[in-house]
Amino acid sequence: MKKLIAAAMIVISTTAAHAKVYNYACKDSESERLYSAKIDTAKHTITWRGKTFSSLREFADDGSGRDCAKYCFRATSSNGDVAFVETATQGGASLTITSGGPGTDGIDEFDCDMVN
Repeated sequence: MKKLIAAAMIVISTTAAHAKVYNYACKDSESERLYSAKIDTAKHTITWRGKTFSSLREFADDGSGRDCAKYCFRATSSNGDVAFVETATQGGASLTITSGGPGTDGIDEFDCDMVN
């Protein structure tokens, strides 16, 4: 029993050690305004302009060059909108918000920089 508890504690502490929060300042090219985007790997969420996207998936470049430059995050809101963050080197990233469901052109893209 003691070994089981010790193993569980190791798993819990290891998971918590890898949980991170990434903060980005993203520019709306139409209004020239900056908005914050937050990726929380512990809560499995992306927060953008007051809206929370959950069920966060994190993945790395698989070498195909298709979906992701370095690291990517994808999450879905309660109404089906999708937030996709593609990170690059030196703190740069792009944020794509897809809304309206299949067949509609509700795609907004933003250039982002990591905030320390």
